Amino acid sequence: MKRRVLGLLGAAFSTVLIATTPASAHGTNDWVRTTQGAPAGWAHRTAKSYVGGVEQETDIYWQANGEVWIESKVWDRATDGYCAAVQIRYEISERPGQWAGHWHYRPVGGALDCAYLESLPQYSYRWMARHATRSVAARACHADSSGKIIECEGKWH
Repeated sequence: MKRRVLGLLGAAFSTVLIATTPASAHGTNDWVRTTQGAPAGWAHRTAKSYVGGVEQETDIYWQANGEVWIESKVWDRATDGYCAAVQIRYEISERPGQWAGHWHYRPVGGALDCAYLESLPQYSYRWMARHATRSVAARACHADSSGKIIECEGKWH
């Protein structure tokens, strides 16, 4: 009986963990590369952050209908063995008027700097959201040389 109760508790814990784990955007294909420059006339803000030798700036442009364009730049400012990267968080709507209700996370493709104290930043590709998107935020992260994020500062900008 004890084994059965522990099994049920384990299953319940797994269900809670799965239900609260945010969606990764790697499998959802939420963004498409674009050659278009920053959209004129769209709302704009720059999200900036710095953590442990990583400096990032992400330009976020958007319209009320959920169209979003982003581009990041990143600098590696420390000799800590990590590369500098940027991670974004956002919410999508796959159907008009229905927001996902959870965050999607992804590194910003192309924004990876592994050259300590290089004076010029590494720019990401330019990205357009495939779906209506809202609440885009960015943060500085440490990554390995392949771009896999190791850790990020906690605060979103």
